[in-house]
Amino acid sequence: MFREGYLEIIGLTDPNMFSSVKEMVARYEGLHIVAIGCGNAETAYAEFQRASLPVDAVRFLERDAAYGPGDRETRRAKFRNMYIDRQKFPEAKFLFIEHMTRDVLWQPHLLEHPNGALAIDAVYFVVPDPAATAAKFAPMFSSQAQELPGVVRLPLDRGALWLTTETQWRERVPGSFVPPAPAPAGFGIRVASLEATRKYLGAQGIRTHEAMHAGGKSGAPPSLWVAPEDACGAAIQFQQAQ
Repeated sequence: MFREGYLEIIGLTDPNMFSSVKEMVARYEGLHIVAIGCGNAETAYAEFQRASLPVDAVRFLERDAAYGPGDRETRRAKFRNMYIDRQKFPEAKFLFIEHMTRDVLWQPHLLEHPNGALAIDAVYFVVPDPAATAAKFAPMFSSQAQELPGVVRLPLDRGALWLTTETQWRERVPGSFVPPAPAPAGFGIRVASLEATRKYLGAQGIRTHEAMHAGGKSGAPPSLWVAPEDACGAAIQFQQAQ
């Protein structure tokens, strides 16, 4: 859990049981699900319907969650989800989520991390045609596309989606693994101190790489990358908080 956003790590513990994870890991190990927060799921669903987007009706879900330092308590986490048709939006498994019990998940003691991580502020997609994908994404995410050298940026209320081609991605990001396009290939983490993050990761034996093109923008803040081979298939960018 971060001050903004969260990272969910999913895997198979029993291959004989049904799981939607099987199909994902059969394609590749890496980033698959992109969850976008929304203020009110019913309002968002109505907006999606007006835009003729292929979104499922709102689903109410809940589960038990460990609560408090030491996980001594259990409380109920409640949320409402909407899923986007994967056939029409194959770039990721997209869902929009309204968290109804934020205090159960964003617990203060879970928000401090030794590597200085504060927030998820970017998801990077590898796609055949960034401009065409941005146009398709516009009714769902943002119509304020910003075309930069080699990439298209779609700003959200918090963070942004970045679209680029496999060729451009390989030029900017260390490592050799790239998931089959279209797919999310990496994500960005905002940190309190990039130098402190660099030292911490180095002490843990994690290789880091300086940004090769600083996100395609001149004057962009410095950042570090961890190659997908060292991060379960998803490239990770660490960038200084502004």
